[in-house]
Amino acid sequence: MGLAAASPAAARNVSVLVDAKDGTVLRADGANALWYPASLTKMMTAFLVFEAAKAGKLHFADKIVVSANAAGQSPTKFGLKSGQKITVEQALTAMIVVSGNDAAVALAEAIGGSEERFAQMMTETAHRIGMTRSEFRNASGLPHAGQVTTARDMAELAMHILEGYPEHYHFFSKRSVTIAGRTQQSVNGILSSYQGADGMKTGFTCGSGYNLVASAKRNGRRLIGVVLGGSNRGERASLMTQLLNAGFSQPASVKPKLKDMAIKVAAEDQGPPPTLLKGGDCDKRVAEDGNSTITSTARISGWGVVFGAFPQKALAESTIATMKTKLKGTIKKGRPAIIQRTWEGLTRYSALLVGLDQAEAGKACKKVWAENGYCLALSPAVLSNPDAEWR
Repeated sequence: MGLAAASPAAARNVSVLVDAKDGTVLRADGANALWYPASLTKMMTAFLVFEAAKAGKLHFADKIVVSANAAGQSPTKFGLKSGQKITVEQALTAMIVVSGNDAAVALAEAIGGSEERFAQMMTETAHRIGMTRSEFRNASGLPHAGQVTTARDMAELAMHILEGYPEHYHFFSKRSVTIAGRTQQSVNGILSSYQGADGMKTGFTCGSGYNLVASAKRNGRRLIGVVLGGSNRGERASLMTQLLNAGFSQPASVKPKLKDMAIKVAAEDQGPPPTLLKGGDCDKRVAEDGNSTITSTARISGWGVVFGAFPQKALAESTIATMKTKLKGTIKKGRPAIIQRTWEGLTRYSALLVGLDQAEAGKACKKVWAENGYCLALSPAVLSNPDAEWR
């Protein structure tokens, strides 16, 4: 992977690798190509929180009130309630650790007065710090045609966080968050899968594919990697692992600096961002009519309950039908999901009902347990983790 840019049309992903010491670009592939940031957007939201705290406009211990607009954001979210009071620190942690869209909007409203005004502040800040091709329209990263970035710009943002706010970098390293007695685990798998990785952020939408900004330190040397457009979580992690390994294996150099890459954008990087990448079931156009069965964890929202894993899909389907009947009156909603997974070479079909809130998931399992059945309540963070041992 050399420094020559590659068009998104010719490759499934784009990337850049930077030495955090001085911004030397070690590797780059289409680094100036426009891309949808997805939840990498929350890095900019966090940056504005850090700036507001430095200016004395807010403090991490300050309480903010979650609006109905914030609480009503689409998943992924922590599950904050309208009117709930949380600290800035709690909201910031929930936004980064579990990629909570509700927490991101709550912070945006607290700082900007409205998410729309906050997004304007995000774009202004991005241009001020050298993110020359980035535009923001919301605080969370939910799909918007006008919200774009580049791999180079995201590396620039990561550099500014590390250099400008090293005392706050620990937020990107946290493995869990607890608010009002509810604990959720980090959705950032690179923290545990790569030796030396200690932060940044993941992102996914159907338009962006699987994105990742990661920072890792070995033998006193810190690198920043950006991968945009992976086909799935596994590929995203693999691409980042390859990128970081290549960087740590080569000595420091006098290659171009990150800021220099913004001066000239190659012709092949001038086009619009990709409008669709293969991520989860995005390319299958499964009807979202509330009745179709979900077949990918990328489409799951809310809490879920799993009733077991079966050797045949038909057994999973019949189990779900039986459980929906048994739980009628216990839960008011619940969408069927059958997730195919492989353990130790054996293919199994997990039978679930998803789209629940935490209380409903608990009630459902209590009902099943009372009849000596198998049931396990799963949080959104666990459901979205491909390595979690749920069956």
